[in-house]
Amino acid sequence: SLASSGVGGPRQTLTAMVRWQPWPLAFLLPVVTGAKAVPLATFDGKSSATSLDWETVNDPVMGGASNSAFHIDSDRGLGTWAGEVKIVPFLGAPGFCNLQAPGLHKTRDFPDLSGTDGIQVEARQTLDEGLTHFRVMLQTKSARHLLKVGTYTANFTMTTSMEKHFVPWTSFTCSWRGQSVSWCPDLQSQLGKVTNIGVGTDFPGLAGLFEVELASMSAVSGSRTAELSDDFIDLATFDGKAPHTWKAENDPVMGGQSDSKFEVKGDHGEYSGTCRIVPSLNAPGFTIALTESPLFGRFPDVSAYDGITLGVRNLDANVTDFKFAFCDSHINLLRCQFGTFKADFSVQPSDDYSEVFLPWSAFSDKWSASTGKHTAERPPQAASLRSITQIQIWTEGVEGHFHLQLRYVRASRSPSASKVFLV
Repeated sequence: SLASSGVGGPRQTLTAMVRWQPWPLAFLLPVVTGAKAVPLATFDGKSSATSLDWETVNDPVMGGASNSAFHIDSDRGLGTWAGEVKIVPFLGAPGFCNLQAPGLHKTRDFPDLSGTDGIQVEARQTLDEGLTHFRVMLQTKSARHLLKVGTYTANFTMTTSMEKHFVPWTSFTCSWRGQSVSWCPDLQSQLGKVTNIGVGTDFPGLAGLFEVELASMSAVSGSRTAELSDDFIDLATFDGKAPHTWKAENDPVMGGQSDSKFEVKGDHGEYSGTCRIVPSLNAPGFTIALTESPLFGRFPDVSAYDGITLGVRNLDANVTDFKFAFCDSHINLLRCQFGTFKADFSVQPSDDYSEVFLPWSAFSDKWSASTGKHTAERPPQAASLRSITQIQIWTEGVEGHFHLQLRYVRASRSPSASKVFLV
């Protein structure tokens, strides 16, 4: 079953709903227009081929208390899935709720989806402040290793409007019990072998209530996404448009002596400090300015853009070389600091702000923990760009006092070279 490859051990089916816990609205994925569809699930009872047996499967019985229930309103042609994700006391972190077809430990033969571009989920979140970050899930006949069954998952985001959310096959990654695995076949080779479909709350995600109305699920081909209305989307600002909680951290206690601070002042953040030599290594240490924990941080889908643009000003000539990095939901929380996608950038001292553009090709999650330099080039894929959970600015591998002002972090189209310091 889909649940068998989630986090933890055995699963349980629960039905009760309890208290309200708000969560701000998020951004929609691009919407498919003019696409040919292969129907997978409907809720009006008119077709036995797409009227599926659905089952709610919630977080582990080992302390998990999340719950959800599902019912079909065939008159309205909708399935309603409602519940609450709660903190798992044993883990001190939110659990999850899943909705899958067919039910636990069951499979069925779905239509051959070969030649399609992705899956389309027509749905909405009915609660104004309910959870909005969800996953679409698939299992296939061949995504197995010994007794393990892998699940292909990809993230998408709902609003309170009924929308068609398109998720391309290229955004899916395979996992078993919440951990990424390499033994699953490429999903494109499995599109004729689908045995289970489902949706789930984001994991790792947030605690809170949700009430989702599902109208249909389809595989679509010949798709084209709606054009972006803007050349950029804000990830972090200090004017209230894209607020986040920032802090500074310094090099390890194993002899590290660097110090730094991050302060919000008016319409910008001030990141300043001193990067010092680590005596035991005889090399510069590091400092980091970073947003809230990736367990709680959420950012818009940026997969349609070309890279990151920083609005920055350098007030100290001692240090001009920095690094920008981000985590995504596929990175283990314990590895977020040292498993990020990281890119170098330079800012010369100036009285004026500059825009620094970093294309996705400048990023890699393969880099030296001692210097921050890339050891191999492996830029982020769409699945990572759809699920950013933390952003970071590093002072690393350089010695001296620094003072950087940050006005915004944006995902953007590639700008003109005259506006950019390319690294």
